Amino acid sequence: MALWRGSAYAGFLALAVGCVLLLEPQLPGSALRSLWSSLQLAPAPPGPGSPEGRLAAAWDALIVRPARRWRRVAVGVNACVDVVLSGVKLLEALGLSPGNGKDHTILHSRNDLEEAFIHFMGKGVAAERFFSDEEAFHDIAQIASELPGAQHYVGGNAALIGQKFAANSDLKVFPAVTSLGLNEQELLFLSQAASGPHSSLSSWNGVPDVGMVSDILFWILKEHGRSKSRASDLTRIHFHTLVYHILATVDGHWANQLAAVAAGARVAGTQACATETIDASRVSLRAPREFMTSHSEAGSRIVIDPSRPVAEWHREGVSFHFTPVLVCKDPIRTVGLGDAISAEGLFYSEARPHY
Repeated sequence: MALWRGSAYAGFLALAVGCVLLLEPQLPGSALRSLWSSLQLAPAPPGPGSPEGRLAAAWDALIVRPARRWRRVAVGVNACVDVVLSGVKLLEALGLSPGNGKDHTILHSRNDLEEAFIHFMGKGVAAERFFSDEEAFHDIAQIASELPGAQHYVGGNAALIGQKFAANSDLKVFPAVTSLGLNEQELLFLSQAASGPHSSLSSWNGVPDVGMVSDILFWILKEHGRSKSRASDLTRIHFHTLVYHILATVDGHWANQLAAVAAGARVAGTQACATETIDASRVSLRAPREFMTSHSEAGSRIVIDPSRPVAEWHREGVSFHFTPVLVCKDPIRTVGLGDAISAEGLFYSEARPHY
């Protein structure tokens, strides 16, 4: 019905323009272009047939709970209170006006905060920095907490992940690490600190290159992950950036990876938009549609189909699962999003026992 209605509208528009040309053949071309532009149909909003809608439907079909459910989960002990508010309004309340952006490894003053905020806001990425002046930090935190519209949430990796699992598991604390969740900054810092692949990069230029990310994930698991000659239990890394996720696992230790990476990406869209399910009209598909799987060796080229949104490849005993993220166009809550992603992906993962 919608198709016929659209065709009818187009027919009426063509007839109207034809009548104008017949009655006023000398009408200036600019006037005709203006008339046609004003009469054009607005594009239909994204729906089930859009790339976003097809991708969301494909996720729903892929995301199944693992055969072996989690019975006990261990998380670290750290918690805080997250204050969520407009960064611009905070700068205004601090008496700061927008200037030039500049990264600071450590923040010493309000001006350092302003420069770092502008620097990372311009890149569209999140950032964490240590504030060296305790008194100045508490003053800023107090002002932020008391601003109109400021919201307070439970924060800290352990607290947020613990909340996710608390309804289904017993929580118990130990030092073994089998899985990591990393964003693009943390991944690059790790490589830079240990002179790993692509460590000469000072920062990512826009969207992190999939092949470079894959190289660093492979290096971490091969050089610092579990092996017979190494006292490490690390066998899984969930990498997340704004527009895509990669789940890298050592073969034989994990299952249900397709569901896990899809679940982590799906919660990024629903939590940021504050919706129970993906609303295709409120998200956009911004991930690269094709990419190379490596730049350190001869990788393969992969093309992403929204109807089959999880791509898989393998490299010397390590499996990679990639999926785009449906990015919320008008995010409502992004605080704690990385922890929600890690927890959701882990919840749908199946750990295979090794004795």
